[in-house]
Amino acid sequence: MSRSITQKIVLASAMITGLVCSGCSSEEEVSPEIKPVTSDVATEEAENQPQVPDSTTAQDPVVTDGKESEQPAVEDALTERDQFMEDQQLPLDGSPLSAVTPEQKQFIEEQRTHVEDQGGVWTPEAESVTLALTADACETAILNNHDTDASTVQMHIDTSPLFVSQLPESLPEAQRAQAEMSMADIMVYGMQHMCPNDFQQWSEAVMELHPEYYG
Repeated sequence: MSRSITQKIVLASAMITGLVCSGCSSEEEVSPEIKPVTSDVATEEAENQPQVPDSTTAQDPVVTDGKESEQPAVEDALTERDQFMEDQQLPLDGSPLSAVTPEQKQFIEEQRTHVEDQGGVWTPEAESVTLALTADACETAILNNHDTDASTVQMHIDTSPLFVSQLPESLPEAQRAQAEMSMADIMVYGMQHMCPNDFQQWSEAVMELHPEYYG
């Protein structure tokens, strides 16, 4: 890509507020590849996951190179982000998320079916976290002007309060890597429904970051 990663805007989502992921455990697994919506969803809900922070606030973007010429692009991205939030109809007040649009409902139904097929138990908390994972990624895609590569996605994962809270440093390295990959897989899978124009870039980026899982 023509722009360096330092020029990209990677933000925490306003969606990640007041969420928990208790009672949504299932056997860890990762799908062979990130597939279109007609394929099975990969999911991993690790047991005894810690609570997500009660509230986080979306940050304003920072343009790192200081060029005024990029300010209109930032303003356009913010406008698009605001429209996305309005279209998705998801609360910003810390209350749990639930599917409201037809696309969200399809995503959640596919995810719920997969979890239950694997012997897991689907809960409202699982629905809330699942929607937050994808909504957060869609916001980051918008705020990066839909120009995403593997380094952008990795930065998103590393700085997302949702990922950080679900992946404590006390986890063994192998377990942490598995959990991160499974969360990223769910995150990207949902983009087919909530921001489909960004799905291809993000799925390719995740597969580049974790070739061992998608080889």
